[in-house]
Amino acid sequence: MTAHLQHDVGRRTLRALIAALCGIVAVTALGTTPAAAADQRHAIYAVAHRVDTLDGVDAALNHGANGIEIDVCAWWNPNEWRAYHDCSSAGDNRYGPSFDSMIDRILSNAKAGRRLALVWLDIKDPNYCGEAPNRACSVAGLRDKAQRLTAAGIQVLYGFYEYHGGSTPDVGGRGWKSLEGKLGSLEGITSTGTRDQVVGAFDRSGSGFPTGHRAMDYGDSDITKGFGNCTEATWNTCAELKKGAQDRAAGRLAATLSWTTTYNDPWYVDKLLGDARVDGIIAGYGAFNGVKEYDNTWQCANAIKLVRDWVNQHSATHRMATSGDRLFR
Repeated sequence: MTAHLQHDVGRRTLRALIAALCGIVAVTALGTTPAAAADQRHAIYAVAHRVDTLDGVDAALNHGANGIEIDVCAWWNPNEWRAYHDCSSAGDNRYGPSFDSMIDRILSNAKAGRRLALVWLDIKDPNYCGEAPNRACSVAGLRDKAQRLTAAGIQVLYGFYEYHGGSTPDVGGRGWKSLEGKLGSLEGITSTGTRDQVVGAFDRSGSGFPTGHRAMDYGDSDITKGFGNCTEATWNTCAELKKGAQDRAAGRLAATLSWTTTYNDPWYVDKLLGDARVDGIIAGYGAFNGVKEYDNTWQCANAIKLVRDWVNQHSATHRMATSGDRLFR
């Protein structure tokens, strides 16, 4: 009888273990991991600014960033996307590494146990190519490539800033529209501006972008410009992001983010994370020390460290986001 009971217990234990493992695998594949879901502290993203080189990916991970922002430019004939910031001044010259090579570097780090939680794509000219005639250099083609990241469990945020306006707006233009109704569980879209500007942009797309995939970002390469003190009625960076956090709490937005802090900005980091309750901050080189590509310097390392230090000092309520966390739903 003892042997029978032990055998039965063993089988039940095995079945329970298999069920638990299946549950973990399913949740990991489809959404937040059980550990992340159980931890109700605010998960924060320290996003390395202007990671437009292969070495920049490595540097950001070395510094403890759990997200990176990549500027992406499109070129035609051959159709491709590259990591580069100043598309308009490049002309026909193809600068920066290919987006494919950036993905390769991100994934090779992930396989080595250094997995990013978020890749934010700052799309510099989303209307440059049309989806039908030149898909590979269109935003739809950019998303095709980004599926390699989501397949590895890395969230992707498509960023739209109104660089051009007029009759061919970036926000609401053909690149933006090509993503409507297409975003998967690990994908989101962000628009830069005040709370009302962002909500208005998304409302014009209606159900094309469900609220669980909508993000708001607001800031400046000079974080001091128009920042305010989080108490103004409107316009200022901190006050508008604070409104965005209220929308997030009400389920009208998935995330709020800001940019760009440097190693010299502890007060702004405190205001953004404490008062405005943003989900993440882009950090690195800013106007204070000259905007340029992220690299393996103490200036960049300390910019990320400011965010991480704030989170560590508020560990009862905040934690750094992991690859198991999900901004989008």
